[in-house]
Amino acid sequence: MNYLSLLAFATTTTALVALKTGIVVPLGVSCVVLLALIPSAAARGKLSVPIYALLALASGLLAFIAGHMAGAASIHGTPLGVVVSIIFFLLVASGLGCFLGIIFYRHPDEEAEASPSAEEAPAAGQSPESSDQ
Repeated sequence: MNYLSLLAFATTTTALVALKTGIVVPLGVSCVVLLALIPSAAARGKLSVPIYALLALASGLLAFIAGHMAGAASIHGTPLGVVVSIIFFLLVASGLGCFLGIIFYRHPDEEAEASPSAEEAPAAGQSPESSDQ
Protein backbone atom coordinates (compact mmCIF):
# COMPACT_ATOMS: atom_id res chain seq x y z
CA MET A 1 0.00 0.00 0.00
CA ASN A 2 1.49 3.30 -0.92
CA TYR A 3 1.31 6.33 1.30
CA LEU A 4 -0.67 8.46 -1.12
CA SER A 5 -3.62 6.06 -1.21
CA LEU A 6 -3.50 5.76 2.58
CA LEU A 7 -3.60 9.55 2.90
CA ALA A 8 -6.51 9.76 0.44
CA PHE A 9 -8.38 7.09 2.41
CA ALA A 10 -7.80 8.92 5.70
CA THR A 11 -8.95 12.24 4.24
CA THR A 12 -12.07 10.69 2.73
CA THR A 13 -12.91 8.84 5.93
CA THR A 14 -12.48 12.02 7.99
CA ALA A 15 -14.72 13.95 5.60
CA LEU A 16 -17.42 11.27 5.78
CA VAL A 17 -17.32 11.15 9.58
CA ALA A 18 -17.55 14.96 9.75
CA LEU A 19 -20.48 14.96 7.35
CA LYS A 20 -22.42 12.33 9.28
CA THR A 21 -21.66 13.90 12.66
CA GLY A 22 -23.65 16.97 11.62
CA ILE A 23 -26.73 14.78 11.30
CA VAL A 24 -26.11 12.10 13.91
CA VAL A 25 -25.41 14.30 16.94
CA PRO A 26 -28.54 16.51 16.66
CA LEU A 27 -30.62 13.45 15.83
CA GLY A 28 -29.29 11.59 18.87
CA VAL A 29 -29.92 14.56 21.14
CA SER A 30 -33.47 15.03 19.83
CA CYS A 31 -34.21 11.32 20.26
CA VAL A 32 -32.97 11.40 23.87
CA VAL A 33 -35.02 14.53 24.59
CA LEU A 34 -38.11 12.94 23.06
CA LEU A 35 -37.43 9.76 24.99
CA ALA A 36 -37.29 11.77 28.24
CA LEU A 37 -40.22 14.15 27.62
CA ILE A 38 -42.91 11.54 27.07
CA PRO A 39 -42.34 9.62 30.34
CA SER A 40 -42.07 12.90 32.26
CA ALA A 41 -45.46 13.96 30.90
CA ALA A 42 -46.84 10.55 31.84
CA ALA A 43 -45.53 10.94 35.38
CA ARG A 44 -47.65 14.08 35.65
CA GLY A 45 -50.71 12.18 34.37
CA LYS A 46 -51.22 14.24 31.19
CA LEU A 47 -52.74 11.44 29.08
CA SER A 48 -54.23 8.05 29.85
CA VAL A 49 -52.58 4.64 29.53
CA PRO A 50 -54.63 3.61 26.45
CA ILE A 51 -53.52 6.77 24.65
CA TYR A 52 -49.86 5.99 25.36
CA ALA A 53 -50.40 2.41 24.17
CA LEU A 54 -52.05 3.58 20.93
CA LEU A 55 -49.29 6.14 20.35
CA ALA A 56 -46.65 3.45 20.89
CA LEU A 57 -48.32 1.07 18.44
CA ALA A 58 -48.95 3.79 15.84
CA SER A 59 -45.40 5.12 16.00
CA GLY A 60 -44.03 1.57 15.83
CA LEU A 61 -46.09 0.85 12.72
CA LEU A 62 -45.10 4.12 11.07
CA ALA A 63 -41.44 3.51 12.01
CA PHE A 64 -41.63 0.07 10.39
CA ILE A 65 -42.99 1.63 7.19
CA ALA A 66 -40.39 4.42 7.23
CA GLY A 67 -37.57 1.94 7.84
CA HIS A 68 -38.76 -0.21 4.96
CA MET A 69 -38.89 2.87 2.71
CA ALA A 70 -35.44 4.08 3.82
CA GLY A 71 -33.90 0.72 2.89
CA ALA A 72 -35.34 0.71 -0.62
CA ALA A 73 -32.76 0.74 -3.41
CA SER A 74 -34.23 3.83 -5.08
CA ILE A 75 -34.17 5.92 -1.87
CA HIS A 76 -31.01 4.60 -0.17
CA GLY A 77 -28.25 7.23 -0.20
CA THR A 78 -30.37 10.12 -1.46
CA PRO A 79 -31.40 13.22 0.50
CA LEU A 80 -34.92 11.80 0.67
CA GLY A 81 -33.47 8.67 2.23
CA VAL A 82 -31.77 10.76 4.91
CA VAL A 83 -35.06 12.51 5.72
CA VAL A 84 -36.92 9.20 5.89
CA SER A 85 -34.18 7.79 8.15
CA ILE A 86 -34.48 10.79 10.48
CA ILE A 87 -38.25 10.27 10.61
CA PHE A 88 -37.63 6.58 11.37
CA PHE A 89 -35.37 7.30 14.34
CA LEU A 90 -37.74 9.94 15.76
CA LEU A 91 -40.66 7.51 15.47
CA VAL A 92 -38.70 4.77 17.22
CA ALA A 93 -37.80 7.21 20.02
CA SER A 94 -41.43 8.27 20.42
CA GLY A 95 -42.55 4.63 20.50
CA LEU A 96 -40.02 3.79 23.20
CA GLY A 97 -40.97 6.96 25.06
CA CYS A 98 -44.64 5.94 25.01
CA PHE A 99 -43.71 2.50 26.31
CA LEU A 100 -41.76 4.11 29.14
CA GLY A 101 -44.70 6.47 29.65
CA ILE A 102 -46.92 3.49 30.38
CA ILE A 103 -44.42 2.29 32.98
CA PHE A 104 -44.04 5.69 34.67
CA TYR A 105 -47.72 6.71 34.38
CA ARG A 106 -49.22 8.15 37.54
CA HIS A 107 -52.98 8.44 37.94
CA PRO A 108 -54.19 11.97 38.65
CA ASP A 109 -55.54 12.46 42.16
CA GLU A 110 -59.24 11.79 41.70
CA GLU A 111 -59.96 12.22 45.41
CA ALA A 112 -58.54 15.74 45.44
CA GLU A 113 -60.74 16.72 42.49
CA ALA A 114 -63.91 15.14 43.95
CA SER A 115 -63.79 16.60 47.46
CA PRO A 116 -63.73 20.37 48.06
CA SER A 117 -60.73 21.86 49.76
CA ALA A 118 -60.82 23.14 53.34
CA GLU A 119 -61.19 26.76 52.17
CA GLU A 120 -64.26 26.00 50.07
CA ALA A 121 -66.05 23.81 52.66
CA PRO A 122 -68.39 25.61 55.11
CA ALA A 123 -67.35 25.59 58.74
CA ALA A 124 -68.92 23.05 61.10
CA GLY A 125 -72.34 24.19 62.32
CA GLN A 126 -72.89 26.60 59.40
CA SER A 127 -75.17 26.03 56.48
CA PRO A 128 -73.79 26.57 52.96
CA GLU A 129 -75.97 29.71 52.57
CA SER A 130 -74.58 31.40 55.70
CA SER A 131 -70.97 30.98 54.52
CA ASP A 132 -71.65 33.27 51.55
CA GLN A 133 -72.43 36.28 53.81
